Amino acid sequence: MNTVAETESVSDVFIETLRKVDGEIESAIDTLEIISDSETLKAIEKGLADIKAGRVIGFEDFLKKNGY
Repeated sequence: MNTVAETESVSDVFIETLRKVDGEIESAIDTLEIISDSETLKAIEKGLADIKAGRVIGFEDFLKKNGY
């Protein structure tokens, strides 16, 4: 026989599990939206190529360049 405390504990674990699953589903949807947008994928690929080629600036330089 389950006590009220045991039932609440099981409920709390179940609710927390559902919250985690919800977060994972949201993350998967975001990923699918990104990979289904060819323009976004091209921009990501260009950015990665820039990083590999060393075409980057530091954060401080970025701020100065943009007037911050």
